[in-house]
Amino acid sequence: MKKLLLPTLVFIFIYGCAIQPKIDTDTDRTYSLSSYKSFSLESLEMEDEPSQISVNPILLQRVSRSIEQKLISRGFTKSSNPDMIVRFSVATEREVDRSYSSGTWYRRGYFDDRDEKYYRVDKDSLSIRFHDAKTNEVIWYAFSRFSRAQAPKTQEEVDNLVRQAISKFNPGL
Repeated sequence: MKKLLLPTLVFIFIYGCAIQPKIDTDTDRTYSLSSYKSFSLESLEMEDEPSQISVNPILLQRVSRSIEQKLISRGFTKSSNPDMIVRFSVATEREVDRSYSSGTWYRRGYFDDRDEKYYRVDKDSLSIRFHDAKTNEVIWYAFSRFSRAQAPKTQEEVDNLVRQAISKFNPGL
């Protein structure tokens, strides 16, 4: 039994790491991030386009709650007269992916049956932008893109994604 436990735990750990969405961030170093103490939160308006109709409005609520909680836990204060404005958006992009078979071997040789298949893939993205309240310029940016199948579906999954993103916000720079 113990022989199976370690390989199983290693597999679960590797699988868990493999499905984590990648989060890209960028910082405008002309601003001193340590000077920001308060924030307000805004969700970008969703466009009335067919591609955006599938964006889950409950996901927007979860992201908003999560960003607010994470910033407060990091010592920021929510304010009506903030130092920084946090704007976020969730969007869907539809793409066409292609797969094909390169042929098949059979008993008497090679059978060229290349088959191309096209299929639609919905990719969701989360963008979080911290803006200077005076200049409205972006001071910090986080972006993550993931397939619809791997999109966060519960508050805990959204909290984990937002925590990973906001942990990359380093006011000490």
